[in-house]
Amino acid sequence: MVAEFSGSELGIRSTKHARSAKGAEKMAMHRGGKQSGITMWGMLFVVAALAFFFLLFFKLLPSYMDNYKVITAVKNVAAQPNAATMSREDIKSALDRHFEIDDVDNIDLKKELFIDQPNPNGPKVIRITYEVRVPIAYNVTALIDFNDTAQVGAK
Repeated sequence: MVAEFSGSELGIRSTKHARSAKGAEKMAMHRGGKQSGITMWGMLFVVAALAFFFLLFFKLLPSYMDNYKVITAVKNVAAQPNAATMSREDIKSALDRHFEIDDVDNIDLKKELFIDQPNPNGPKVIRITYEVRVPIAYNVTALIDFNDTAQVGAK
């Protein structure tokens, strides 16, 4: 018994099929399959969003850096050995000295400094509550509320 196979069963293609297969491969290479990437408008949107967030970051950064200086000053004054016996005016003048050294200008301690003593025999709490308005662009302004506290005698 002799088995007979046709050319297509053996994987041999006719010249006509071979030419069309090569042509299809070439077309697939030129087309690149499915397109991927970002369009010009998509890229423009991404760049505009990044520019906006960089602008926001660099506009708000100085306010947060000043707040860090305020936090440090409040904690330093609260950690002084005689802070428990200091009057409001003594605490205010100590904070003024720290703010003068650190160049903090946007705080009015007459209105924004609070000395609380929740319990009559408990420790004092020094609190500075203030807000900063940062102009972003034209009539758009960012409002940041800060509330910094430190307990006298706490490390």
